[in-house]
Amino acid sequence: MSEPVTYQPAPQPPAQEESRGKQIAKGVGKALLWRLVIGGIVLVIALGFGAYKYLSGNITAKTPAVGECVSEAKTDADVENVTTVDCSDAKAHDKVVGVITNKSESYFKSTQNPCTAYPDAESAYWFGKSASGTILCLVPNKAS
Repeated sequence: MSEPVTYQPAPQPPAQEESRGKQIAKGVGKALLWRLVIGGIVLVIALGFGAYKYLSGNITAKTPAVGECVSEAKTDADVENVTTVDCSDAKAHDKVVGVITNKSESYFKSTQNPCTAYPDAESAYWFGKSASGTILCLVPNKAS
């Protein structure tokens, strides 16, 4: 009998190491990917917070219209937490009778009555940035 024939696998070319440039490029790609992922997460959180403020009726996110009611601000700093509420709600403290836009906080504080155009107004809130903001002219809500 003859000896069985055995075959040797074809010789493989020697494994080539990645060049230093390719290694750096992979590292930069991974770092960029992580930055994009983290940036996306931060963006989603920021948009979610903005949507929450808008949907919760916060006046700094969505200015109330004339006829809508707002909750009470006990201090100047508390104006940031004022929300638009239904006029039949127990939290409805004031009703908006006028809205004045593009007025500075210094104008609001230095003017004795910024709501002279709205003679029924008994109080006012100012909110915004120091250069430009909005004044809400208010009357007490009779439904509360």
